[in-house]
Amino acid sequence: MQKYSIDNYNYNLPRELIRQEPPESREDSRLMHIEGDYISDRKFPDILNILSKGDLLILNRTRVRKALIYGKKITGGVLKITVLERNEEGFVCLIAGKVRNNDIITVGNREVKVKIREDGKRIITGNIDWDYLEGIGHLPLPPYIKRRQDFSYYQNEIGNEIGSIAAPTASLHFSNDLLNKIRAKGVKVSFALLTVGYGTFKSIEDEDIRGHVVDEEDIQVSEDLVNDIENAKGKIIGVGTTVVRSLETASFSGILRPYSGLTRIYIYPGYKFNSGLTHLITNFHIPKSSLLALVYAFGGEERIKMAYRKAIENKYYFFSLGDAMILDKEN
Repeated sequence: MQKYSIDNYNYNLPRELIRQEPPESREDSRLMHIEGDYISDRKFPDILNILSKGDLLILNRTRVRKALIYGKKITGGVLKITVLERNEEGFVCLIAGKVRNNDIITVGNREVKVKIREDGKRIITGNIDWDYLEGIGHLPLPPYIKRRQDFSYYQNEIGNEIGSIAAPTASLHFSNDLLNKIRAKGVKVSFALLTVGYGTFKSIEDEDIRGHVVDEEDIQVSEDLVNDIENAKGKIIGVGTTVVRSLETASFSGILRPYSGLTRIYIYPGYKFNSGLTHLITNFHIPKSSLLALVYAFGGEERIKMAYRKAIENKYYFFSLGDAMILDKEN
């Protein structure tokens, strides 16, 4: 039972290790390299020396939508609105500020109506579409980043499909220039797609982590990607937990197949990996999170705990704007 106790997924992080501003360049971060029982401290550009000809590097090609908008009530009160998705009801939102059912508010220079759903989320409807909201919106930075501004760093440079509510943070370390250098080494670069939802920030509340439920997210694993994995000659490296979840959904039957649709896959210790991934590049994750549970499952609980202790001791930066690790999968 201790293995699945929420306390087993908690740790004390000094506040100063939560980076509030990005590094000057995408590659100007530290990289912890974990291979077996060996842990070394590197700079992120050293990834060029870790990857080899014949390896396959898989990234998430999603980009963050400018889903944070500000509205005004008739009384003049300002509302902070995070747009989560669009469905047949309208735009599904979280609104910080008091609103009532059927209130009329202004976003940009347009009026919209607010409806309150039973689950606490809000629906806004009116003469608005995604293009309009993108034009007046801001990047919805994680709640632990207190300096509220649009960091260009937080937008995935290598992505090509807008739709996520949060960045696939491991991908943020990769510039197109770095990817071109990686390709020049003979490393194949491929892409999956997982549209990151607001649930990525949701902590595990259950005392037994197995009771946690993750939110649905859209994924795509193409036939080309499946072929690349099947034909890989070296290491198969997933960049970020979103890539792991995409590939493990597509191989949930035990065989990796192309897949397009929704996933609610929740990976924690005891999970049997089927996708063929041998390595993972990932940031240092929030305590009591499903992302940390996934990393425990992939890399081994005791090894990851040791790595996190070393990261805190050596003052690595944590979370979305922080440093990264590359690790092999525990056998």
